[in-house]
Amino acid sequence: MVWLETMRIRDLILPEDRVFFTLFKEMATTIGEAATVLNEITHELPSGTEKSHRVRQIEHNGDEITRHIYEKLNESLITPLEPEEISRLAPVMDDVLDRIDRVTHQICTYGLTEPNDVLKEFSYLILLSTNEMQHAIERLATLGDPREVRNHASEINRLYNLSIELQSRAVLDLFKAKDLLLIIKLKDIYEGLGRVMEKCNDVGHALNDIAASHS
Repeated sequence: MVWLETMRIRDLILPEDRVFFTLFKEMATTIGEAATVLNEITHELPSGTEKSHRVRQIEHNGDEITRHIYEKLNESLITPLEPEEISRLAPVMDDVLDRIDRVTHQICTYGLTEPNDVLKEFSYLILLSTNEMQHAIERLATLGDPREVRNHASEINRLYNLSIELQSRAVLDLFKAKDLLLIIKLKDIYEGLGRVMEKCNDVGHALNDIAASHS
């Protein structure tokens, strides 16, 4: 409540450029779209790989949003968050999208010929993380209770920890297989999916710190 009241007082005194919240919400939605397509691809293997071009286009859209954020940051005298907070959040969100694009490319170019339950579970964890990211950004944008932002950030961290456990189990099971080429391909993809979750967790840390600083 203290943060909310403080921000309302600032709104009366100084005209803040609210476009940043709009852009961050657009970026969170864009990340969610990419995660949705990734999840569809992993559930439709081997026939879903033709959807990879959609992720590439979504990633390009995200680059434009990130560029716009920095342009506005250079132009704006008054911002709703500290400039350092905006500068921290924008690149880590862009990193999530880049990593989703990269791992989607891996999945589609390695020519996997059959469904894989680990890929399905991993992509679902990514989708859940991006949903939490969208909720956190929404609460941040509406100047709601910062504790809610921190709760969503905490859930992203919980999902990240689940992904670490999943990757460890998956790699152990992988080395029981006899197909060396498949082992190499899947290990590389698992690591790529793990990096997506790492980047989601980085966004969670950034959101948590921003909320904490405005509590």
